[in-house]
Amino acid sequence: MACNTPFRLYKYTMFNGGQQAPLIVSWPRGLSARGEVRNQYAHISDVLPTLLDLAGVAPPTHRNGERVKPMTGRTIVPTLRDAHARPTRTEQMFETGGHRAYYRDGWEIVTLHRPYAPFTDEEWELYHLAEDPTELDNLAERLPDRVRELADAWELAAWAGEVFPLDDGFGLAAMRDRGYDEAFTKPVTIVPGTPTLERWRSAVMVQFRSFTITVRLDYRVGDQGVLVAHGDQGGGYVLYIEDNELWYVHNDYGNPVLVRAGRLSDGEHEIVADFTAPGERQWDLIVRVDGEERARQPGLTMLLVLSPLQGIDVGIDRRSPVSWEIYTRHGAFPYTGALESVTYTAGAYAPDAYQPYLQERLEAMLQFE
Repeated sequence: MACNTPFRLYKYTMFNGGQQAPLIVSWPRGLSARGEVRNQYAHISDVLPTLLDLAGVAPPTHRNGERVKPMTGRTIVPTLRDAHARPTRTEQMFETGGHRAYYRDGWEIVTLHRPYAPFTDEEWELYHLAEDPTELDNLAERLPDRVRELADAWELAAWAGEVFPLDDGFGLAAMRDRGYDEAFTKPVTIVPGTPTLERWRSAVMVQFRSFTITVRLDYRVGDQGVLVAHGDQGGGYVLYIEDNELWYVHNDYGNPVLVRAGRLSDGEHEIVADFTAPGERQWDLIVRVDGEERARQPGLTMLLVLSPLQGIDVGIDRRSPVSWEIYTRHGAFPYTGALESVTYTAGAYAPDAYQPYLQERLEAMLQFE
């Protein structure tokens, strides 16, 4: 809340503390404005249409032969070019976790929804943001007609935006596995030079479950560097070669565990790091080279939730390093040899992972729905 001052509350709510965010635009060759501030209303969905407008690119109308839905955003190029231009957006609907809001011409209705509570019109609060941006003076009781007008507008926009059915994150809908992550658990092969794999995409492959990392390379004595890294100083792991030896470092939330996997000979090799999840938030690691077991490390701390915070890197450890010791010696430590690929294969969930627990709870809840 302190960071959001002077706006009220924080992310996940629909008050200004959960909505307002700065946008900094710089294009010296294309925009004449320097050091200026714009106060016209805009929404994050306006960013893509604005970039297309500035680039002179028409938005696509079809993809793979299918008509695409029109973008909901609007270009804000007039705002960027003229501090006094009228805003291109005058209203916007919001919803997250049951919290709702609707903005129109400087006015906003907003709810602070309580878990398990019914969704009613009595939840609406009304603020005149043009005069009260910190949302301290609730005008809902004094201006019921304006509340009704904006509530009706929210309803129409929510149906158009496929917001229904509303879910506050604590009911049955939160327990259902809708299969959103299923595609992300299929094996993925990453080659050197690939940008960092997105954080959530990376985490789904490893969290609460067993998984296998398979590295293929053509090694020559003297080659060294990071083969694969996942995470940062807060927590993660890295497999690397240094001084002609294969090593694994497990960053247990700031406490490094170093595992030695022996020397490599010249030639093509397949290195497999096999992580088994026996339960109790642990991994048991076995490292094999061409089928030969080289190292075994049971009881590694399973990295969960916001860790690893950074995604998977192949052939380098970008940005915040998993191992500060490696970084002080080599920096990002890009691999110097012929690294072919790294493949992640997701395995079974740990017996006490949250997915089996949620499934059991869902089946129990369905008996009473």
